[in-house]
Amino acid sequence: MSFTKTYFLCPTSDFIHPPPVGPLSLGSILRSTSTPQYPLNRAKPIAVAEAFPPVVETDWKRTISTEKGFGCGVYAQFLQLATGGLPLGPEVDIENAKKTATVFAFDTVTTISFEPTQEYIEEAIKAPAVQTWLREPKQKFAPVVSLFLVTGIKLVRGARIKYSTSQSTTVRGNIGFDVTALGTSMGPKGHWVSTNDDETELSRESEFVFAFRVKRLRFGRRLKVEEYNKGAFLAVGGEQEDDESILVEEVNGSDIGTAQTVFDVTENGNVFCVPA
Repeated sequence: MSFTKTYFLCPTSDFIHPPPVGPLSLGSILRSTSTPQYPLNRAKPIAVAEAFPPVVETDWKRTISTEKGFGCGVYAQFLQLATGGLPLGPEVDIENAKKTATVFAFDTVTTISFEPTQEYIEEAIKAPAVQTWLREPKQKFAPVVSLFLVTGIKLVRGARIKYSTSQSTTVRGNIGFDVTALGTSMGPKGHWVSTNDDETELSRESEFVFAFRVKRLRFGRRLKVEEYNKGAFLAVGGEQEDDESILVEEVNGSDIGTAQTVFDVTENGNVFCVPA
């Protein structure tokens, strides 16, 4: 049974300290899931009053591996003119393979999460940095812009992480002349193999933020709150397979300071629009 991947990996090149010391916490608002260490509302996040009980897992391990390969043959048909029309076999065959693997192992994984209410979201997007970002020209004139609200965090302790890559290249040469009249073929053959392996291991005993989960805030004709998992790397057991995003609730735009009322033909009435 396959599960939807919902948690995004934090950068492991620069570990993010756990809240409240680190920049990332429940309720953080991000411009992108690729930069969780730079939330817009770090200076004044809205406290989460009703978080779910923490879930603690021990002796946690996950391996992620990918393997790619390709091969091609280079033919020397143009040399037939120099050999009096004798057919030639493949001149060079090239095979390339690359495999990467990452192993994550932790003594403990603690998951903290919450389900934001409509009131919480309305209050969170009033943060000065969020409002400043929405007023920037790039966002102001876009029909739809998105921000991401952090609703789940995985904190890990006793980490052991191993990265490994293996790349190999094989070249086979065969410049052969097929002499049908003599029932034989002639020409040099040979092969060359190159391999390159690299492995890096690191460990960290202190706690840090390993992964996070978000809801997408879509600012457009209406502010919509959606589940979001595009680019996520970690699934949570028990979750059903789903599309990239679904509408879960709509926020009342009348409570947003920058919202303006405009007439919408499809709605046959006024709707709230949040300019940037």
